[in-house]
Amino acid sequence: MKMSPPPLPWLIGAFLVGAVLAISFRVKLAIDQQVVPTPQIAVSSPEESSTLEASFARIDVEARLRAALAAYSVGEDLISDNLLTDAEMPIASLSASLLTDDDRARLNELVYQARMAILTKSGVEAKIETAIKDLRQTPHHESGSPATRSAMAGAIADQIEKAMNGFVETRSSRDKRTYLMGYGHYQTADMLFQTHRDEIRLYSETADALIEKSLLLLADFYPSPRLADAEMP
Repeated sequence: MKMSPPPLPWLIGAFLVGAVLAISFRVKLAIDQQVVPTPQIAVSSPEESSTLEASFARIDVEARLRAALAAYSVGEDLISDNLLTDAEMPIASLSASLLTDDDRARLNELVYQARMAILTKSGVEAKIETAIKDLRQTPHHESGSPATRSAMAGAIADQIEKAMNGFVETRSSRDKRTYLMGYGHYQTADMLFQTHRDEIRLYSETADALIEKSLLLLADFYPSPRLADAEMP
């Protein structure tokens, strides 16, 4: 009797649990050996890969906005402006499944207002936070857009990986902008986990525990937005 293959969500979940476990280990290994890992989020089809990559790109915009907010909070106005400028390019390239033209125009205007606020030093934090809130509340516009628990675990794992890579690079460069971008990825992963933790725990307690451990490690690497506060072994 031929056995049917495991359900697709189960396979995706298994791959993502493995990815998060690998990330947790690689964070420690990279700090000890200065080895930069390659992100490996396994998917089951080219279509799914394309959809997940698009979703990750949208979340990367949030990471840049959070990095810009962190930079401004420690007096790095120029870096903050540069990070906001960096956010504008992926906003323009996000597919229609993630942002409609109206969504894109509105978000670009919010980012522009934040950049102008830096020049006048008036209401910068509020404007960046408004842009972040707007991005997170803008719905996906195709039914195929990833909103499953396994996809969210993958998105968080992707942000954790990028935060860790940023820290490893900062160890050698001591570059404030690189550190702040990594800090933005860490903050984004942490906020996504706080928002979706109940869903992820229901889907996989193992994934929940491994993501939590990875974020605790990153909390040690990124104690604040200020590079001087970070311990660089």
